[in-house]
Amino acid sequence: MTTIVLRAMSEADIDEATLFLRDHFYGHEPLMQTPGDHQVIFDDPKRREYRLSLIRQGTSLVALEGDRFVGVAFAGLLQPSDLEQNWLEVNEQRPKNLIEHTHYFLSDIERRARWFQHYGALDTLYLSILAVDASVRRQGLGRRLVTALMEVGRAKGLPLLVATCTSLYSARVMAALGMECVLSEAYANYKDEHGNVVIQPPAPHIEARVMAIKL
Repeated sequence: MTTIVLRAMSEADIDEATLFLRDHFYGHEPLMQTPGDHQVIFDDPKRREYRLSLIRQGTSLVALEGDRFVGVAFAGLLQPSDLEQNWLEVNEQRPKNLIEHTHYFLSDIERRARWFQHYGALDTLYLSILAVDASVRRQGLGRRLVTALMEVGRAKGLPLLVATCTSLYSARVMAALGMECVLSEAYANYKDEHGNVVIQPPAPHIEARVMAIKL
């Protein structure tokens, strides 16, 4: 059995990491499994530049089984002004599709979680995307990636690691590592202007949780 090795992601990994997200994140992420025909754009110039900006910070990781990607963790420095800017951007227009509704919902709960005030922190390491190949799930790889990110955060002198968990399983991983739930919000509470529930992931995923831990 090949040993799975973790290392820092480099800019040269961006193409393979993007394809990995296409195959092992977007098709499996609970919110994207809301019933209906939803167009998912997994790569465009804006998304690519955002991912590259995280990689350049030296705070994103890849898990390799031989030469094969089996896990990725995109993370980067986040400050209060970044949360406010993101909230302003999603508020520029009324959400029209599942992706836009999802961005609005997540930006809202991240803003309301107020973890900077809760912990008295000025910045944080924010875990943006955690994805593991289905063939190696339930082997503790997600836990290894998050644990390694905590060490990255400590090495960089960051006071917190924060993640917004849209999946019950990822929330369990974070909780097992000692992360606390700062705010949770049921998907059924989020409705469009017509009163319809928009985000309908399959069971057992019923809520999003903002999780945090002091480093």
